[in-house]
Amino acid sequence: MRLVLTKARILIASTLMLLSAGARPGAAAEPENTANVANPHDALVLIEEGDRLFHADNLNDAIAIYRKAVRAAPLNSIAHERLARALSLNDALNEAEQEAQQAVTLDGKNALAHAWYGWILGRQRKYKAALAEETIAIDLDEKNAFAYQTMGLILTSTGDYTQAIRAYEQAIKNDPEDLGSYLNMAAAMGRKGDYAGAASVYRKAITLNKRSSLAHIGLGSALGKIGDLDGQVKELQTAVVLAPRSANAHGRLGFAFSQKKDMRAAMREGIIASVLRLETSWSTFMRAMITTWAAVFLVFGAVFAFIFFGSRFKPQPGEDVLSSYFLVFYKERPGRFILTSRRLIYVPEAVSQWFGATRLSIEREQVEKITCSSSVSGGSLCIATKDGAMHKFSMPNLVLDPLSRKLDGLNLGAQSDLVSA
Repeated sequence: MRLVLTKARILIASTLMLLSAGARPGAAAEPENTANVANPHDALVLIEEGDRLFHADNLNDAIAIYRKAVRAAPLNSIAHERLARALSLNDALNEAEQEAQQAVTLDGKNALAHAWYGWILGRQRKYKAALAEETIAIDLDEKNAFAYQTMGLILTSTGDYTQAIRAYEQAIKNDPEDLGSYLNMAAAMGRKGDYAGAASVYRKAITLNKRSSLAHIGLGSALGKIGDLDGQVKELQTAVVLAPRSANAHGRLGFAFSQKKDMRAAMREGIIASVLRLETSWSTFMRAMITTWAAVFLVFGAVFAFIFFGSRFKPQPGEDVLSSYFLVFYKERPGRFILTSRRLIYVPEAVSQWFGATRLSIEREQVEKITCSSSVSGGSLCIATKDGAMHKFSMPNLVLDPLSRKLDGLNLGAQSDLVSA
C-alpha cells in the first residue's frame, strides 16, 4: 500500500486554504509586511501569472515568473512561498527549503508558508522539523487540511500510524472531497495491520472517484489480506481496466491470480507487468531483475519454471543442440536462445506464445555480422543476416557473457564480427 499526495490534490489544497482565508485563487491575502516590499503591485500581478502557469502544470515557466515576483518584492512572503512550492514539486528541494524558510521568516503568520515548509522538510526526511512546521500551520489555521494531510504523511513515515490516522481524519473533516487523504489514511491503516479498516476507507475513496486506479489497487490489496481473494481479483481487474499501462496494477493482479492457483492468468499478468516496466526503463528493469532474481524464484519458482520450460525445443534430424540460454528478450518478449550445429534459434516462453510471439530461426550460414554490447544495467546482441535483416536481443550480462563467448568460438563465416562495447 503506497502513500499518495498527488500534485493535483496539492494544488486544490492550496487553493482551498487561500479561499478559506478570504482570498481569490492565485492571489493570497497580503502579508503584514506588504508595505515594505519594493513593488507590491507588480509582485501580485506576477504571482497571479505564476499561479496560472502552476495550475496548468507548466512548472518551469511558473518558477521563472515566481522568481521575477521575488525580485520585484523581495520582502513579500507570498512570493517566496509560491516559489518554494513550485521548486519543491520540481524536486529542487534545497532551494525550495531556503525560499520557504524566507517566507516564514518574513511573515510568521503565513499558515500556508509553514505548511509548505513542513512539506519540503518532510520530503528531505527532516521529520522533527517538518512536524513542528505543520503544528505551527495548524495553530494558525485549525482548518488547514493540507497541513493535516502533510502531518499524516510525516507521522506515517516515522511509523506512528495511530497519530497519522488521526491527522488524516482531521484533513478529511476539513476537506471531505480530498481523495489523497482517504488513500493515505487507508495506507496508514494497512501498515498498522487494520486491513478491514483500510478496505472501508478505500471504498469511501472509490465513492469519491470511481475511476481512481490507486483506490481499486488499495482495496484489492486490503481484501487479499483479509482472505477475500475473489474480491481482490475483481478490484485489481478494475484497476487494470482503468490503468491498462500500470505495471503495478498488472503485477498485483498477477500475484492475486497466483493466490487463487490460476497460474496461466498469473503468468499473463506478470509478463505484461514486466514488459511495461521494460518499456519504461530497460536499465532500471534489468537492474531490478538481476538484483531480485533469486528472490523471485523463491517466491514464484513454480510459475517461472513453467514459463521457461514452456519454451521447449526439439532439434531437427541430424541437428545437435550446443547451448541454450534463458532470460533472453526479443521484441520485448522473454524466451530462450538456442545454438545448434545448424541454427541460431529464439523460442518464446509460454505466455509470450499466448500473446502471439513466434519462433525465430536463423541459419548459421546466413549470418552476416554479430555485435554484442554491454553496460552495467544489461546487454544486447544484434544479428545481421545476409538478406539485410537485423535482429536485436536484450538480456542481462550474466546471460550475455557466456553467450558471446560461445558465439566467438563458432565458425559463422568470414564476415562475422563479434564486438563487445
